[in-house]
Amino acid sequence: MSDRDRELEVRLARAPREADPARDLWPDLARAIAAEQATAPEMAAADGPRPRPLVPRLPLQVAAALALFAGGILVGQRWGEPSRMGTPERVPDGPLAAATEVQRAGSAYVSALSRLDESAGPLEREQGVDAALSTLQGAAWELVRLRPDDPQAGRILYTVSEARTDGEEPTVRF
Repeated sequence: MSDRDRELEVRLARAPREADPARDLWPDLARAIAAEQATAPEMAAADGPRPRPLVPRLPLQVAAALALFAGGILVGQRWGEPSRMGTPERVPDGPLAAATEVQRAGSAYVSALSRLDESAGPLEREQGVDAALSTLQGAAWELVRLRPDDPQAGRILYTVSEARTDGEEPTVRF
């Protein structure tokens, strides 16, 4: 045994074997609760009975919430910014309906890119280019799916994928 262990044993032997418990708070709490309960009926009698509301509160609260919601919609329609999305043109039925829809979507895509170049700052332009390349990559994937044996479709997908990743990620060659 080391000197330190012996010193600890000596100190332990001198320590008191029992300690007085901390002050018990329960009697004080019990008296305070009893006093409060004793005065509560007197206070209720002094105030008198509570009057009941003539109209229940929940239906009024629901009606107020609906009125606020409807008012917000009306204000938004009246003074809000008009929708940037116009109503889509109806695609004519017939054998060229799908081709017409693809042509219309492609024209809208090119138009959006030209507007981006005219009005965007550097950050918006970078985000627009990323979105444009992502859209082109999606279109290239669909082209490869439609024409799996076409080597040109595979090259288009490869080129767009390379442009989108700047050569950072491995791409799948077709």
